[in-house]
Amino acid sequence: MYGFRTILYEDWVFGLRVLGTFSPIIAGFLLTYMEERSLGVFELLRRGWYFEKIHYLVVAIVLIPILCFFSLWLAIITEGIVPAEIINLSRWDITIPYIITIFFIGGPLQEEFGWRGYALDRLESKYNALSSSLIIGALWSLWHLPSFFSPSTLQYQQPFFSFLSSVLLLSIIFTWLYNNTGRSVLVVMAFHTSVNVSYWMIPINSTFTGPIYYTIMLAIIVILIIIFYGSNELIRTKRPKIKKIEDENSIIV
Repeated sequence: MYGFRTILYEDWVFGLRVLGTFSPIIAGFLLTYMEERSLGVFELLRRGWYFEKIHYLVVAIVLIPILCFFSLWLAIITEGIVPAEIINLSRWDITIPYIITIFFIGGPLQEEFGWRGYALDRLESKYNALSSSLIIGALWSLWHLPSFFSPSTLQYQQPFFSFLSSVLLLSIIFTWLYNNTGRSVLVVMAFHTSVNVSYWMIPINSTFTGPIYYTIMLAIIVILIIIFYGSNELIRTKRPKIKKIEDENSIIV
């Protein structure tokens, strides 16, 4: 009986956690509908498959795996220990299904329509891109806080400050990609997928120095982005302001 109750409790907690992961996308579309009605919802959906400048999509896919690979390589050289958890990259029968799973139920699809597709746009209408990124990053980190107490998550028993610093840096890169691809939710979902898959395939957290090297390299990338793109919009060309979608029956004088 005790084992059965334990299983029920674990299933209940797991169900709540899965439901919670969909809260950003639900909130994003619900608030968009309340503010902009169906036209706003269709526009948000459109940005889920639309993007500009394909080289930013390529960067979104390959940047984090490269940083993780070099971080792990430096950690192995520094510590002289090869982590046993390194995934065999030739096992596409495992890797490809994992990538698909991560995209749909591992965070990207559930979160990015809310964090970037809705919230980032509203923040950037009041603050500059850098400040908006840091606000999103802080909220995003706190939203993940329950995961640090769940054994089935990547965050379990990881230092929260280390997670917070990397999320703040990643949030700036998310904004940079988003603003330079015509506010593409697809590109930031691809980047989110790349981040999560890279952490699984290239286990820098299994080493002591790996996360340190990774954070340093991530910080260098962010500093270069701010220097060359500016903190105001993180974009070379001026980003058009979002126009409120007027009610179809309203009269514009």
